[in-house]
Amino acid sequence: MHPLLENINLFDISSLTEENVKDILTEARVLPEKISAPMCPTCGSETSANRDSSRKLGWMWICKKKNQLKCSGKVNPTSNTFFENVKIHILDVFILIVCFIIKLQISLVLEQLNMFRRRRGQPQMSWATIVDFYSRLREVAEIIGSHHDKLLGGPGTIKKGFFFWLMGKKKKDLWPRIARHCNPETSVICTDSATQYHNINKLFNDAIHKTTNHKKGEFVNKTDKLNTINPLENENRHFKKSIVSRKSEKSIIQYMALHFYRRTRLNTLKSLDAKVQMFLEDISWVFPGYGKEGLQLKKIEAPTVESEGISDMMPKTFNKKLLNALSDDDEVPFVDDEDGDPNWEEF
Repeated sequence: MHPLLENINLFDISSLTEENVKDILTEARVLPEKISAPMCPTCGSETSANRDSSRKLGWMWICKKKNQLKCSGKVNPTSNTFFENVKIHILDVFILIVCFIIKLQISLVLEQLNMFRRRRGQPQMSWATIVDFYSRLREVAEIIGSHHDKLLGGPGTIKKGFFFWLMGKKKKDLWPRIARHCNPETSVICTDSATQYHNINKLFNDAIHKTTNHKKGEFVNKTDKLNTINPLENENRHFKKSIVSRKSEKSIIQYMALHFYRRTRLNTLKSLDAKVQMFLEDISWVFPGYGKEGLQLKKIEAPTVESEGISDMMPKTFNKKLLNALSDDDEVPFVDDEDGDPNWEEF
């Protein structure tokens, strides 16, 4: 970690210079070092860093044979980095990154950033510019998050969860994702009493399924205080509050990925400097620089009952009313064949 990044806070940023930030970003591999010169794209000879005040970094790589072979080959050092085609100052981008990490609202970011810019005698930044950069930073979080290989749960773990974009709420929609993304050795599963969760413990090797009946006003079991999904409901509420733009399915998926990224990566670190360092390194994985291939969004086929081998656990009835009941959101008690009620054990 660069010394200037240690113990950093939002107020310290105003004392940093453009060159300070370049040094921080270079050490984090977000920007390239001058000595990491690529080969000339025109003639294949070596290149070297040459001063060029018209460039964002103040230099660029130029072919060493420019005089001998009259080669005009050159490489922009911001090529394939996060800063390619970025027009605003590098210091401003760094401030936006820190504001994004601490989840500062865009209105406050606009106020703080323009205050810094006024001190430097620079024009005001627009709301649209900040929104655009926040979207790009969410894309980084989405790409990094897509490469995770962690399973939810496991023996003795506390309640955990993440969010999916689902096309339905029936067993055939929910169970394949639970089967794929949850540790089969999970020992306790807590849900509400919605019918689509009935017998969910069959997806695990040796699990106990605990429920609370929200329809009856039971949110925490009276005799088992750990039998509750309140922490997940609370997380869901905070997640929904974090969504400031619902313009498209893509943006909502990005917000879900960002929530997962924050919880599984950034929130595992206590200090802001460590979080900034991690995020900068993640940016470098996605935008590694000229001639290098960055991480791409990992797309995975949506799990199905067939792909997860759980077809035999799905309802085996053609009664539409009963199938609809099995996807009902209402939390109802499970009963066995009383007064014409279906035998839930069949499903």
